[in-house]
Amino acid sequence: MVAVRIENRAQLIYLLTEAAELEHNVLACYLFALFSLKADASEGLTQPQLASVRSWRGTISEIAVQEMLHLASACNLLTAVGGAPQLRRPNLPTSPKAYPAAFKLRLVPFSLEAVDQFVFLERPEGQNVDSGESRRQAPAPLPDIKLSDIFSNERDYETLGELYRGIEDGLKYLAQKHGESGLFVGRPAAQTADAYFGLPGLSPVRDLSSALAALRTIIEQGEGASIDATDSHYRRFLKIREEYRQLLAEDAAFRPGRPVVVSPYALLPVDLAIGSEVGLLDHPLSVNVVNLFDGCYELMVQMLGRLFVHAEESEAELKTFADTTVGLMNEVIEPLGCAITALPAGPSHPGLNAGPSFRLSRGATIPTQRETALFIFRERLAELAAYCQFLQADAGAPVVLARVRGALLRFAAALAKA
Repeated sequence: MVAVRIENRAQLIYLLTEAAELEHNVLACYLFALFSLKADASEGLTQPQLASVRSWRGTISEIAVQEMLHLASACNLLTAVGGAPQLRRPNLPTSPKAYPAAFKLRLVPFSLEAVDQFVFLERPEGQNVDSGESRRQAPAPLPDIKLSDIFSNERDYETLGELYRGIEDGLKYLAQKHGESGLFVGRPAAQTADAYFGLPGLSPVRDLSSALAALRTIIEQGEGASIDATDSHYRRFLKIREEYRQLLAEDAAFRPGRPVVVSPYALLPVDLAIGSEVGLLDHPLSVNVVNLFDGCYELMVQMLGRLFVHAEESEAELKTFADTTVGLMNEVIEPLGCAITALPAGPSHPGLNAGPSFRLSRGATIPTQRETALFIFRERLAELAAYCQFLQADAGAPVVLARVRGALLRFAAALAKA
């Protein structure tokens, strides 16, 4: 029996939107842990320990790329069935009411607690894994809906695999109900593909077969893989945890991650639930660099959104958008995120370091016109580059700011040519 039932297009779009949000938030959790990993032996690691940490960094980086594929596939599915790509998401930590009780997501620095959370998130259906979160007070279960729901509403599920199995079942049912041409009404040309991002498995959704193929990729890589799948996200995180515990057994002082504040913020988002566990940073330089990070991250999300809704751009312009988005991740977001976790959190958090917030504001909207998008993105890149230059005047500023500023200016110039 399928745990998640879908009976109409509105409910399908609702749950695909929720899936995209979850993929985005899970991706942020993985990147936060990745950025908090120690980088060299000067941070108190032996050479064998450093070799393990570098291996874990590579594994988490690969998993993060696959999570990006899952997010992109969910957006393509949304477009294909008549919805809109979902790049917005609740800020972290998520409200207890945002998703089913099993999904309480927080930004946790790399530690056994973080790895436990990842194992729990990626666990196969029917696999009981205690993340520590299960010991917290869970909200009351959702009511059992007896009638066909004409208005979209929440569904209860224990794993992402259950959610995707329900979406798969819903696609098959609605393809029978409406016919494939009646279900897949979105233009494939409005979707994004492997050619733009180099994500093998990312293809436009045209019909039931291509929709199920997109879901199969998501399921087999992680959120619905069987217990026996050797290369699933679940198995890879289990391996990291086993190696981590072995190194701890050999050296009780082993700490592969920097002492970063949990769910840090320079400015508190308005959508956080009352009582959310966050760390408000109060070191002036760290606050400014985190604000820079959040500005760059928000712009990257907006550019991704434009790629997922493209309609007027030429192939060359779409390629420029894609290259800029990938460049922002590799040359701005990652180096800035790693640099931030080496900065002090401030007097309110003695002995702890800052961390990137991955904060999205209400202004993280997607420009609807090609000319507007090019103008606004170019303007924002120039503003962020100028802010970098302002921060470089601080004696304690991370040296990486010079490279970040150069990348931002280069991306702005590329958009000007487009």
